[in-house]
Amino acid sequence: MSANISLIGNLGKEPETKITDNGTFIANFSIASNTFRNTADGRVEKTDWFRVTAFGKQAETIARYVRKGHRLYIQGRLTFNPWLDKNSSPQSGAEIVLQEFQFLTGKQDGDGGVAAVVPQADMPTEVQQAAAY
Repeated sequence: MSANISLIGNLGKEPETKITDNGTFIANFSIASNTFRNTADGRVEKTDWFRVTAFGKQAETIARYVRKGHRLYIQGRLTFNPWLDKNSSPQSGAEIVLQEFQFLTGKQDGDGGVAAVVPQADMPTEVQQAAAY
């Protein structure tokens, strides 16, 4: 059983890339997704961070075209990986194995929506092909 997730967020830093011994291209990046809630003290924004891993052509496309601050719509398989912090206390981090993504443009509007989606026809051909994987 797996949990799937879809989210819109901005990259926190440049994607990190590597190539495995068998030649698979991998890109890792962090993405921040904001949610808003109305409270007695007013509107409160919460930012959740996710670690994302992309493989193959998708990873190559992300490494080539995506930079810190860029907005993406992503879909993937959600996992939680345990780790120990510097005090040896158990922690758990949310990680996503990328399945699909879209490039988004514009700034987030006041309702947490997206200002615009990049039409696939306006993307370079290699991006269209990689985004289809």
